[in-house]
Amino acid sequence: MPVITINGPIGSGSFEVGQMVAERLGINYVDRMVLAEAARRIGSPVGNLVEKEQRIIRFRERLGRFLQTMLERSAISGVGGEPYFGHGTEMLPAETYTELLGESPSANQTVNDKAFIEATSAVITEIASNGDVVIIGRGGNMILSDFPGALHVGMLAPLDSRIENIMAREHYSRNEAAKFVAELEEARVAFFRKFFRVNANDPELFHIILNGARIRPEVAAQMVVHAAEDMSHSTESVPA
Repeated sequence: MPVITINGPIGSGSFEVGQMVAERLGINYVDRMVLAEAARRIGSPVGNLVEKEQRIIRFRERLGRFLQTMLERSAISGVGGEPYFGHGTEMLPAETYTELLGESPSANQTVNDKAFIEATSAVITEIASNGDVVIIGRGGNMILSDFPGALHVGMLAPLDSRIENIMAREHYSRNEAAKFVAELEEARVAFFRKFFRVNANDPELFHIILNGARIRPEVAAQMVVHAAEDMSHSTESVPA
């Protein structure tokens, strides 16, 4: 019953490798489902959403109800299935970090930080308790840091490689992709610092770290599969 978390900067290959790992092991793949379920638990209302901006804008320009808007988007986008449905929904995992940054929470902010992280932690823990799952992002490696048998994988890649990946996937210009990657990485690091008080890129937070620019996704996925199987066997062999 493997439980695998994969975290890393946007464009480093977490999504792609995570999907391949789930397919090869025949287990579940979870990313935006976490936010959708967290939204339900918090009771975040799903309002009448008009057309949303298709590209992320600077996080410092978003105020007040950003987190609620993210939760609403996730709830509407549904649970399960493929994570890539074009701009907007594809970047839900990354946008989560961005919308938690910036100004101090206002009195009118519907969903506060405490409710958000508690709901997210509860959902991830319950998902892990059922086993057989790959969890992408959301600080899963921190939330499940003491979870028995969980394998925590870190993905990384040089900046240029991540920019090129986003250019190809999102059809952005180089400047657009560079801006997007820089903002999301700053936001991701701040997310880990804010909620877990750690450096998101600390190698001590992972069992293995893979360079998405040096290893093909298929190879990286197979390495994760081997590590997960080995960890599973090691856990099973420990006397009760």
